[in-house]
Amino acid sequence: MATTLTPTQWTEILQDDRLTKPLDLAIFQTLYSFDGYYAYASQVGRILGYSGKVPHGVLNLEVGNYAKRIAKQYDINFTQRSQQKYKYWDLFFEGWDDGKFFVWQLRPELIEALESTGLTGDEPLPDEIPSNEEERLFEGAKRTIIVNAYERNSKARELCIKHYGTTCIVCSFDFEKKFGEHGKGFIHVHHLTPLADIGEHYEVDPIKDLRPVCPNCHAMLHRDEPPLTIEELKSLLKE
Repeated sequence: MATTLTPTQWTEILQDDRLTKPLDLAIFQTLYSFDGYYAYASQVGRILGYSGKVPHGVLNLEVGNYAKRIAKQYDINFTQRSQQKYKYWDLFFEGWDDGKFFVWQLRPELIEALESTGLTGDEPLPDEIPSNEEERLFEGAKRTIIVNAYERNSKARELCIKHYGTTCIVCSFDFEKKFGEHGKGFIHVHHLTPLADIGEHYEVDPIKDLRPVCPNCHAMLHRDEPPLTIEELKSLLKE
């Protein structure tokens, strides 16, 4: 029996809705949005809208059920623990305890399958420059707005927008009012905590930590380093 699945097998699994549920895909997409494709399991839980002392408890349960569904169709040799229990999560992730939280990292075969099927869930913003293209630009030719995993992640964005709406928190611009159906639902989100201030064990809360901003205000917030605060930019806004 296999201990891992091939990219081809993962491609089949990801496209089979009898096996892969929306929550399964959301877990993978959240991890994909982080540099290195890893994050604390509890971070993933909070980004997906779960709270409490164990925000990843529901995810642990679903990961086990997901692995069991897959095992009915594919020969898998799960890593065995004591008392006939198994580590179901290691079918999907490399995992380790960093002393305070448990880390999940997507397996390379799963990353390849997510990319080949277009199911990464990654949402690059229109004013971002891919790193390989950025190197070719003359200095000053174009400015890149640096956004982190929380701002790019579709689920974190969804929770922020569900709570605050799509009107810019700084200038009150509403794309739908200005452009009609074409602008409906469009907005950036901004992380209130500068990346340099995020500690090793920081866990995002999409409602407390993210705010909807239009691209112009987003650029103005990031024009300084560290970024301006929402209040500072509002004070500079000319009526």
